Amino acid sequence: METPFQTATRLLTALDELVREEITLIRTMDFVEAVGIRERTGPLVEKLCSLAEDPAVAALQPRVRVLLDRWSQNHHFLETQLVRLQAELGRVNEARGRLRRVVPAYLRPGFAAESRLNTAA
Repeated sequence: METPFQTATRLLTALDELVREEITLIRTMDFVEAVGIRERTGPLVEKLCSLAEDPAVAALQPRVRVLLDRWSQNHHFLETQLVRLQAELGRVNEARGRLRRVVPAYLRPGFAAESRLNTAA
């Protein structure tokens, strides 16, 4: 049977691997998978929190702080990218709206849609 310290060490190692994988996914701009990794960390964090009451597990606090710093940096980067992509989506939707307003003018009956090259021939 594992001691709380051994369990916490194992969970921290698994969490560290997930955070490293998340960093790789963020660097390759695979944000959907990165968020999936983030969701998988939830149960590990919950279990670690329940083990934190054990005095032996308190010795792992420096390791936890380093992991939290990296996790926070990833979170901040993902939030920044989300804001940037939402703004880009807004610009695309505005362009679509302008296009929808202009298209009917070109679909009117009697509008000559020939190119200038065809009229020169």
